Amino acid sequence: MVNKKRMLGLVGFVGAGALALGLAGCAGGGDNGGSGSGSEGNGDGELTTVGFVAVGPEGGWRNANEQAIKDAFSQEAGFDLKYAPAASPTDQKSQIDAFATFVNDEVDVILLTATEASGWEDSLELAQEAEIPVILLDRGVDASEDLYVTRIAPDNVNVAGTVGEWAVETFPEGASYFTLEGVPGLSVVNERNEGFEAAIEGAEGWTKIGAQTANWTADEGKSVIETVLKENPDLQFIFAQNDEMGIGAAAAVAAAGLTPGTDVKIATIDGTTPALEALAAGELSFVAQYNPFFGDLAVEAVNSALAGDSVEKNIIVPGETFDSPEAAQAAIDEGKGF
Repeated sequence: MVNKKRMLGLVGFVGAGALALGLAGCAGGGDNGGSGSGSEGNGDGELTTVGFVAVGPEGGWRNANEQAIKDAFSQEAGFDLKYAPAASPTDQKSQIDAFATFVNDEVDVILLTATEASGWEDSLELAQEAEIPVILLDRGVDASEDLYVTRIAPDNVNVAGTVGEWAVETFPEGASYFTLEGVPGLSVVNERNEGFEAAIEGAEGWTKIGAQTANWTADEGKSVIETVLKENPDLQFIFAQNDEMGIGAAAAVAAAGLTPGTDVKIATIDGTTPALEALAAGELSFVAQYNPFFGDLAVEAVNSALAGDSVEKNIIVPGETFDSPEAAQAAIDEGKGF
């Protein structure tokens, strides 16, 4: 790996709180690791240091994704992974502080899963000046593509589009629907709205009752839909942007004396085991997988970037869809949940 001249003396930029983050090195050897990637550290016997600016505990998908990254960037694979989760899933300041700490510490590469899309230009420019490549995982940022190497993620627009296509086929005469959205301001929320709305655009009979954030949680999903059903007892379809909110919506439908999956159909995105189990039980109607297991792709991108090779600006992670109890049970039996 080429030796890089990096920017020093950034302690003043980093807040006092960042200096106390206690960034932990994580190593693992799970099934989704990158031990076969051919990584051999930095070429002089030392491990390649990777700073992971992460979201931290947020739900089943995030937990599976971050564990896959930790497993892939193991010491056995030639890496020293420094894991820095946000103070909370919406705390961008702690992420920006961690990012600056990694630049100051002269890590070899930074992995970033942003808590929100905007506000990253200064941090990315800082890394670029220090010649530290940045790779986005899952979520995009509102910044020039020249400031990062690549974004690795399933295609949110396409995944949400499969939900919309299924909905149009399931309701050929249209339906009244409500959307449970994730945390406001995230690229994933906008992209999932874009994909779903594009798929139903032009189809007759579709009436949008409304949309509201439930912050990715089952409890908030349940609370929101309880209120919606009181005002719209004839609601036919709920599009939940993640599994947890959809499971909460199913609980609200049941609490209203209706049958989830029958009286009100519910489609979700992620593909967690609880969602597949709910689909197998008939409580959900459709689950689109947002595949979290792309640690191997991240390792390949890091190795290519450090070697000076070209990397595609967007690396799409493939996934599947499940549209029946039988399909869900088969997926569970095959270990496709998480």
